[in-house]
Amino acid sequence: MVSDISQGKKTVEKYKRFFYSLPIVGERTEQQLILLAKAGLKEEIRDGLETEEFATLEALFEDAEEVGEGLKETPPSIPGKRRRTSPDHRSSKRARRAEKKGDPEDEGYGYPGEG
Repeated sequence: MVSDISQGKKTVEKYKRFFYSLPIVGERTEQQLILLAKAGLKEEIRDGLETEEFATLEALFEDAEEVGEGLKETPPSIPGKRRRTSPDHRSSKRARRAEKKGDPEDEGYGYPGEG
């Protein structure tokens, strides 16, 4: 089984092989190819690229591979399955409820034996 981290790199490598196999590669300038290749990357990888401009097509693919590896290190969120968090970033309702109720050892909450 291939690890998740290498899976992101493999996705970019697969796209790179596909891209280099296109007949247009011999017909365009390096900068045109860079723009075309970048446009064909997955949006999440394209958004993670360190720069907008690359000197070579190979530099673009190397950066894209690094982004792909980084994306696989953190599991993607599943839409609709997100945990709701409060403004203080607590995901647990119990934690928020306990905060509202207060500590029974604190004064002023009307707990039995207080006084």
